[in-house]
Amino acid sequence: MMTMLVATLGLLPAALSRGIGSDSQRPFAIVIVGGLLAALFISIYLLPTMYVWVARDTDQLPLADAEIEENI
Repeated sequence: MMTMLVATLGLLPAALSRGIGSDSQRPFAIVIVGGLLAALFISIYLLPTMYVWVARDTDQLPLADAEIEENI
């Protein structure tokens, strides 16, 4: 999330610029910022929601490495 935030904040001036030379940079910056925001939304909200919809009550998460070593 921090990588997305830094990249978005870095490209925001290019996405919002209207000066000379912005006609070639602006479309790329808008697409990249939009893609980063969409990926953030998907990974934080959509995927967990879909997991809750698809998961069954009998599904179990795998044990962590520390728990596996304790059980041995």
